[in-house]
Amino acid sequence: MLFQERQLFIRRWWPLLLTPAVVIITLVWLLPAKPFRADWSAVVAGVVVLLSVCLLLTLRLETRLDAAGAHYRLFPLQWTWRSRPWASIAQAYVRAYDPLGEYGGWGLKGRSSNRALNISGDQGLQLVLRDGNRLLLGTQRPAEITQALGQLAIPGLSTVAPAA
Repeated sequence: MLFQERQLFIRRWWPLLLTPAVVIITLVWLLPAKPFRADWSAVVAGVVVLLSVCLLLTLRLETRLDAAGAHYRLFPLQWTWRSRPWASIAQAYVRAYDPLGEYGGWGLKGRSSNRALNISGDQGLQLVLRDGNRLLLGTQRPAEITQALGQLAIPGLSTVAPAA
């Protein structure tokens, strides 16, 4: 294993974003004079909030590089590992990118010809496949992944970013 990274989506300050929703649901539930079906509305809202929190708590990007290729998954959206063998990759290099401008945000973004899997930040491992498709895997450890790419001796694989 040349490189392995596991990034979590949840941050320490994220519970602050959920506080207003929890307060509103609690107030609706506890109000003595409830509008029609307010109980069910609170239950549905509570379930939606709970499922959203569970998704955010479990969402993680896992990336591995080894002699066989690049392996990744955005769990729980992708339960199985996806792999790209080095033979199918023409270029692999670390680059800075604009998550909002290039891909519309973080997560599983883009289309099949230009896909990004990212959790946070603006650094990623850009894979340019031999069929012309592109895959960007976000990283919080660009120096380490660059070092791992430097250890590869794969014929035909360029690990140097193209000139802008």
